[in-house]
Amino acid sequence: MTQLREVRLERLLGRLLVDEFGVAVGRIEDVEAEPDGDAYVVTHVLVGPEGRLARLLAFTHQLPTLRAIGLGRKPRVRRVPWAWLDLSDPWQPRLRQAPVDQ
Repeated sequence: MTQLREVRLERLLGRLLVDEFGVAVGRIEDVEAEPDGDAYVVTHVLVGPEGRLARLLAFTHQLPTLRAIGLGRKPRVRRVPWAWLDLSDPWQPRLRQAPVDQ
């Protein structure tokens, strides 16, 4: 397994992230990056809910009426360190190490 230095971001966004046993962790929703000279270095990926229903209802936390009655909860997002990813196949990203709930 070789860790790639550069990966096109559009190849990762929306991809299902699975653990070392093939169990779905969630979908890669976004990344966090820090400036490094003229470029940026990704430090974490943000992994959101895996289920389609959860993804479809993710907008409900933005509706004031649903928030007022307690139904609009912000979806849970995990920060996974970049070093934990196995990107030997960017189309099928995997975790090298299981994340600890934050």
